[in-house]
Amino acid sequence: MFNNGQAAKSIVTSDKLLLSPGKSASAKRVLSSGDPAAFFPAATGVGARILGLLAKGPNYPSQIARELGVYHQTVYYHMRSLEAAGLVRKEGTRMVRGGVAEFYSLASDGYAVEFAVKGERFEGPSLSARSKGLARFLEDFIRGGELDGWIVVGSPEVHGPSKTQGRDGHYAIQLGFALGQFVKLPERFPVKLDVDLKNENREKANLLLVGGPRTNIVSSEVNQRLPVRFSEESFWGAIIDEKGTRYLSETQGIVAKIANPWDEEKWCVVAAGLSGAGTKAAIMAMTNFADRTFDGYRGGAYAAVIQGVDLDGDGKVDNVEILHKTGGK
Repeated sequence: MFNNGQAAKSIVTSDKLLLSPGKSASAKRVLSSGDPAAFFPAATGVGARILGLLAKGPNYPSQIARELGVYHQTVYYHMRSLEAAGLVRKEGTRMVRGGVAEFYSLASDGYAVEFAVKGERFEGPSLSARSKGLARFLEDFIRGGELDGWIVVGSPEVHGPSKTQGRDGHYAIQLGFALGQFVKLPERFPVKLDVDLKNENREKANLLLVGGPRTNIVSSEVNQRLPVRFSEESFWGAIIDEKGTRYLSETQGIVAKIANPWDEEKWCVVAAGLSGAGTKAAIMAMTNFADRTFDGYRGGAYAAVIQGVDLDGDGKVDNVEILHKTGGK
């Protein structure tokens, strides 16, 4: 019998998707092992109650101790065991009552013990491809398996102060494929041209903005609020990070997330580049390489500078490098 989580940590575990089929099919990402001992810390009374509280949202040990009516030292002991077993993780620190408190959250949606059986074949979309990184980054945009917000692309007509045409809206198709991992087919058409969003006064919503301030007037209006932004000099000719570093390549772009300036209870995500190739790189970073792009992301405002890379030498971006990250902790 294990008396702490350290022994459980040596047992092999893996992430799996627990599928609930049916009309409103859903999936939960669970920590799985063939050995029940891996989850021994969750089997104790206090351990199970801690997990039950964390299922309601991140919390810190002292508050958990008060809610459970147990000693602080008891919660700290069990929290260390649960963390060692991979069942909880540290979310970061916050100031609480004049002191620094460490917040914890569930590391997965649940845990499962698997038996050595063949299992049932599931005919349907490959949910195993779901990106955990993208799911966390876009969790504010998903409600009950539906997209809560708009995908906004630049109008193909000449428009805006820059009098340009949006020529990168087709990259939203790739974003749509990625969103299909998490949401069902929407009943309303979820894509808006930037000019239509403005004319219909729909800015107070979660917004997924594709294209930079050259081609998307909504992106130009949120640009100054971005942790990493486009310079207005030379027709939006550079990306500038929070330290003042400038990025000038047309194959560079940004992926950023900020509170919506029209309604701070909503969010804006910007995927955009200095050119169409840069926007493509930003979209690829969000979709094809999401787990790399959002590695370590825990929530809130975030920005990354993306470098598009042509690995096969055909003149087209097919991979990305992450040049800079800020926020998301």
